[in-house]
Amino acid sequence: MSTFGSLNIAVTGMAAHRRILDLTAHNVANATTAGYHRQRAELQSLGGRVAAGISAGSSTRTYGVDVIDVTRSIDELLAARATREDAGRSMANLTSATMSRVEGIFPEPTDLGLAHQLDEYWSAWTDLANNPGDLAARTQLLESADTLVTALHRGATDLNGVRESAVTRMNTLAAEVNDLATQIARLNPAINSNPDNIDLLDQRDLLVASLSRLTGAVARPTTNGQVDVSINGRTLVSAAFSYPVDGTTGILVWVADGQAVTPPSGDAASLAATIGDVVPRYLASLDDVASTLVSSVNAVHSAGFDQSGTTGRTFFDATGVTAATIALSVDVAGLPANIAAGAPVLPGPTAPGPLDGEHARAIAALADSATGADTKYQALVTTLAIETRAAAQRSNIQEHVADSAIRDADSVGSVSIDEEMATLVAAQRAYEASARVFTAIDAMLGVLLERTGVVGR
Repeated sequence: MSTFGSLNIAVTGMAAHRRILDLTAHNVANATTAGYHRQRAELQSLGGRVAAGISAGSSTRTYGVDVIDVTRSIDELLAARATREDAGRSMANLTSATMSRVEGIFPEPTDLGLAHQLDEYWSAWTDLANNPGDLAARTQLLESADTLVTALHRGATDLNGVRESAVTRMNTLAAEVNDLATQIARLNPAINSNPDNIDLLDQRDLLVASLSRLTGAVARPTTNGQVDVSINGRTLVSAAFSYPVDGTTGILVWVADGQAVTPPSGDAASLAATIGDVVPRYLASLDDVASTLVSSVNAVHSAGFDQSGTTGRTFFDATGVTAATIALSVDVAGLPANIAAGAPVLPGPTAPGPLDGEHARAIAALADSATGADTKYQALVTTLAIETRAAAQRSNIQEHVADSAIRDADSVGSVSIDEEMATLVAAQRAYEASARVFTAIDAMLGVLLERTGVVGR
């Protein structure tokens, strides 16, 4: 090795470790940056590589070290698992919050709950049976019935409010998905044309993670650091192109052909379940309670005598058979005397007739029917409590699973200040060593030139 070749060892060593110092400073500066992965310089010995010589036709060997690459500290499998589990957490948390909101519509057991309103309603019929000629008892029954109807209306309105909120959120989510997809599509060619800018990869992965939390989207690496992103197997981003979605109707669809997106997880999956399953299912159960109440009470009431001896009157409007449309019939609304409390046939406590009270007692007995409104409402509340508890448990479990997956991924890619400080010290010492080699060779060449008489000539 020539003396000047030795100089190259010092120069390349100083340059390489200066690059390491710069990367260390970059890592420390981004230690708290979301999605950042620490960067490492890959060194390689030049090992006497042949390079063009100074003189024409000659060659020389270059010795030293060189930075051949800068890489991200990332485990792709762990990172993909962390993204997937985080999307599952987003779905589980939103589902749990939705179920808690639905459960709040039915505050049982409290005086504000529908069960209490049903109890008050049936009790009013019992009071009327005990005193069928009392105007106050008849008026109280109508008040209790009106309160029960209002409670059913409120339940239906609140359930529809949950659905409308989900539809609004789905529309907003679609806009967010399109924006994220557009950004990824712009970053792909930038990454392709700037392979040395590793920070772009972190920015891209952060966008993919956000997209996954919304839709459960997954990324597949392609060429030169680029990725294709898909939702349930259908492409959302490919190279520099993105394919928009729409959520105006509450159903996430592809703009290109109107087909449903069917997200596997993330917020969109939870919202889709809320809109298409949870709210319709519980609204149907509440409608069944209202329908059963209308049909069962009307069947008995229409056969009884009102205070004037008239029969055939309905208590509830026969056309209002949902929780949103149930109402008192025009036969009794504001007309307490038209309530049919008397039995048309024996036996009765006095005699068949308007003041018998036996028919009011028969209606009150509907509270204990195995197929009545109370039983069906109890089934609704029980199912809701079980489903809400299960959703909360799944959310809690998924929280731990996602945290564990993220910790595993971060153990590879996150910046450790202690480790960076150790790297910094090592690089500084290596830089100083290379500088001393350079100084020693410089001194040796100075002595050589002086002793051979070159200096001063």
